[in-house]
Amino acid sequence: MDAAVQGWANVAIDRFKEALKKEGVEEFSRDLINSLLAETVRNGGDIEKVIFKFKGYGRFIDMGVGRGVATGKRGSNSFAKSRRDDGKLKNYGRKVKPWYSKTKTREVAILRQLLVTQYQVQTLAELEDGLTFTTIETLS
Repeated sequence: MDAAVQGWANVAIDRFKEALKKEGVEEFSRDLINSLLAETVRNGGDIEKVIFKFKGYGRFIDMGVGRGVATGKRGSNSFAKSRRDDGKLKNYGRKVKPWYSKTKTREVAILRQLLVTQYQVQTLAELEDGLTFTTIETLS
């Protein structure tokens, strides 16, 4: 079972990378693609959870949010530079690029089906091993 989950996690990482490339994120964010990794957490020898790690700004790309103002630049008037004359934020052309949310939903569904199939086979095998047949002889 552990090998199946670890294999799924590795494939999921590849699919996250493909989704980033499809959304055109790779051209400006090689660091985000290179930061993707999967970590398994074990409990008593069994995998309890899979954690996907990547740079935090990847979620902003996924949601299409952010002002484009670097953290810690308040004193340099960069906040004011990010605004139009009417005080509204300038349009930086941000768009939702659902590389994470869509891929995660799809991959969790695939894992669910993998585990259901795996546990069905395992349960049936254990049930078959536990079956014993005895014959009852009739007295005549």
